[in-house]
Amino acid sequence: MTAGINIEAALELHRSGRVQEACTIYAILLQAEPGSAVALQGLATAHAQRGDFVVAVELFDRALKLKPDYAEAHANRGNVLRCLARFEEALECYHRATELKPVFAEAYNSRGVVLRDLKRLEEALANHERAIEIKPDYANAWMNRGIVLREMGRYQEALSSYEQVIEMRPEDAQTFNYQGMVLYRLERYEEALASYRQAIRLRPDYAEAHYHHSLALRETLRVTEAVESCDRAIQVRPSYAEAWWNRAELLILAGDYPRGWRTFSWRWRSAEYGKVLRQFVQPLWDGTEDIAGKTLLVTLDGGFGDTLQFCRYVSLVVQRGADVILEVQAGLLTLMQGSFDNVCIITNGQRLPAFDCSCPLMNLPGAFALAMKDIPARLPYLQAPRKQVETWVRRLGTRTRPRIGLVWSGSTEHSNDRQRSMTLATMAALLDCDAEFHCLQKQVRDVDRQAIVDLPIHTWEEELSNFSETAGLIMALDLVISVDTSVAHLAGALGRPVWVMLPHVPDMRWLLERDDSPWYPEIMRLFRQPSRGAWPRVIARVSEELNRFIQSQSPPGAEISSPPIPPAMAANF
Repeated sequence: MTAGINIEAALELHRSGRVQEACTIYAILLQAEPGSAVALQGLATAHAQRGDFVVAVELFDRALKLKPDYAEAHANRGNVLRCLARFEEALECYHRATELKPVFAEAYNSRGVVLRDLKRLEEALANHERAIEIKPDYANAWMNRGIVLREMGRYQEALSSYEQVIEMRPEDAQTFNYQGMVLYRLERYEEALASYRQAIRLRPDYAEAHYHHSLALRETLRVTEAVESCDRAIQVRPSYAEAWWNRAELLILAGDYPRGWRTFSWRWRSAEYGKVLRQFVQPLWDGTEDIAGKTLLVTLDGGFGDTLQFCRYVSLVVQRGADVILEVQAGLLTLMQGSFDNVCIITNGQRLPAFDCSCPLMNLPGAFALAMKDIPARLPYLQAPRKQVETWVRRLGTRTRPRIGLVWSGSTEHSNDRQRSMTLATMAALLDCDAEFHCLQKQVRDVDRQAIVDLPIHTWEEELSNFSETAGLIMALDLVISVDTSVAHLAGALGRPVWVMLPHVPDMRWLLERDDSPWYPEIMRLFRQPSRGAWPRVIARVSEELNRFIQSQSPPGAEISSPPIPPAMAANF
C-alpha cells in the first residue's frame, strides 16, 4: 500500500478536521480490506458529521457486525441515533459501550444528553457526574451537568459547573452565554449582562448571546438597548424567531404599536409557539387581503385575559365586510354570546363551521397595525347578562359602604406569575379601609386559605362558575382592584372602574411609566412597583387612593344606592 495510506494517517486527518481527505483514505483502505472495522467506524463518523445519518447508521452496523465488542462504534452509533430522535435505541448503544468499557467517560456523557432529551433529569445528572468522576477535566461533561442542573432549577450548582468549564476553557463563548442564562434565572441581571457581553466579545456573531442580552436588558427596563441587541441577533440570523418576537414585544412596550404588532406574529415561528400553531387548508389572513364577503375564523390565542382584551378587534373585521367566527374558552362563551351580535361564537374544541381564512386572535392588532391613538377603545364592549347582574344585586343586599372587588393572584400556569401575583397577606393592608370587600377569584390558593378566613372579605368560589357570573358581580361593585390578570380586563371591557397593580417590569400591553391605559381609557388606573418586588409600596399607595375614593362616595353610615343595572346594550355591530 502507498506510503501514508494507513489507518493512523486517516485518523490524524480526521482529528485535525480534514474530513474529506480522511474519507478518501478510509475508502482506499476498505477497498483493500473490506473487513476493517476501524475504517468503517471512521467513515461512519464522517457521514454523521455531514448530517448523513442514515448512511452513518448502516456503516456503524457493518463495523459492529465485524467487531461486536467495539465500544467506540457502539457509542458513536448512539450519537447518530440521538440525531434521528431514536432515543431508546441510542440508550441501548451507550449501555453496551459502557458495559464493554466501564471507564468510557464520553459514552456516559452522551447517555446523559439523551436522558435529558427524555426529561429523565436525575438519571442524566448521574451520568454526567460519572463521566466527570472518570475524567475530572472533561469540560463537555461539566457543561452538560450545568445544563441539566439549570433545567432542574438548581441554579447555584449549575453556576459552579459553568465556572469549572470557564477555568478549563476561558475562551468558550457558549459557557458564558449559559452562565448568563442561569444568572438571569436568579434575577442577577447585571451579572447576567456581564456574562452575555463576554460571550459576545469572544464571538461577535453569537446570535443567541445577543438575544439573551436583550432579555436581561428588558428586565432592567433598558428598552432601547434591548431592541438594539435584538437587531444585532437578527442581523446575524435573519430568521431568528425568538429575537423578532422579543423585539416586537419591546416595541409594543415602548408604544410603537404599528411596528410592534405587525411583527408580533413572529412568535408563531418560535420553538415554543411553533408547536401549537394550528394548520388549516385555508390561508392565514394578515390584513392585506380584501376580506369583504368572506368568513374569517378568529382562533383562540392566549389566556382568558388575552381573549377579553383583544376580542374588541372583531368589530374592525366586521367593518371590513367579513363574517366572523370567534373561538373562545368555554368559560367565556355565555358572556361573549351576549355581547356580540352577528358574530358566531364557538368554544375551542367545538366542530368548526365553514370558513375562508383564519387568524389567531392576537394577530389581529398586527393585521390592522394601528397607532396607539387609533386602537378600538370604545367602552364598554362587553355586556354582563342582565339576569346575573340582577341576581348579584339582590344577593349582596342593602349597601352602606362602597363595594370593592379584589384579585391578588392569577393562574399559576402563567409564565410570569411569580412577579405579577402576591399573597393575600401582602394585600391585607387594603382591608383596613372602610369598605365592603369581595374576592373575585374563582380559586383561592392554599397559602391564602387561612388569611381569607381571618380577614373581612366575602368569597364566592362556588358562585363564580364562569365569567358571566364574575361580570354580574363586577357590575354590582363600585371598584375592582386587581393584579395583572383576566379580571382586570373583564372589568375594563365592562366599562367599570378598575385599578391594576403591576410588577416593576410590566407586560408589554401596559407600556412604561404612565398610570393609565389606552386600552381602557378613563376607567383604568395603573399602580406600578417602583422597584422589583415592591408590593408593600404599591399597596400603601393604593390604600391612600382607596381612602380618597371611599370619602368621595356618600357620607359615612348612609345607605348607598347600588350601581344601576344597565339597560340592554346596543349591538356592537
